[in-house]
Formats: sequence, C-alpha cells, structure tokens
Amino acid sequence: MRTAFGYAWSKLYLAILAMTTSTAPLPERVASAFRQHLSPLNSQNTPPHVFERLRAVRARLAHMAEEEVEEDATLDIVPLTAAEAAAIAEELLSLYDELAKTKGRDAEAAEVRPR
Repeated sequence: MRTAFGYAWSKLYLAILAMTTSTAPLPERVASAFRQHLSPLNSQNTPPHVFERLRAVRARLAHMAEEEVEEDATLDIVPLTAAEAAAIAEELLSLYDELAKTKGRDAEAAEVRPR
C-alpha cells in the first residue's frame, strides 16, 4: 500500500521497532525514534487525524505550544524525563495501533468487495 496512510504506518512501525530494540535509556530512544523516523511525517503524507496527534507529540518534544510548531522545521528535542518519554512512547504506540487496525479493516473490506 503506497498511500499516505501506508507511509505513516511504516514510519510509526520503524519508530516503535527502534524504541523497543535499543538499549539506550527511554528518553534517548524516544527522541531518536522521533527524529529518525517520524520527523519526515507532515500533513501531506499523513492522515489528518494522525498528523494532529503527531503535531501534539512534536510540541511536547520541543516543549512548545502546539500552534508554534512548524511541520517542516528541524526539531530541536529538549531533554525528556523518564515520565515524559514514557507518555510519548505510549502515544506513539497508540497511533501505531490505530493505524494498524485501520489498515486491517481496509484490507478486509477490499477482500469482501465484489470485483
């Protein structure tokens, strides 16, 4: 699936994989996963409901108000506490889960449609 949805899903998958396989402390894993895999996501290549949640995560990572965050700006991630990193990791996992379920429903619906 080469859609904005598929691209966002694959980037979230890579971010989750990076966070779970690294041996670095959680704040570093979260910052690295976002910087490497999620920073390329923007309103052009991400479903709107997912992009809004990612925009909120980006604002938390930069400790900015959500309206101050520019989607194409280089993200300067501030140091995170373990609790902040855990909350962000949970949000990213929730986004991945949401997209995976949507992808499954879409694939199932495509199989059911008569040709």
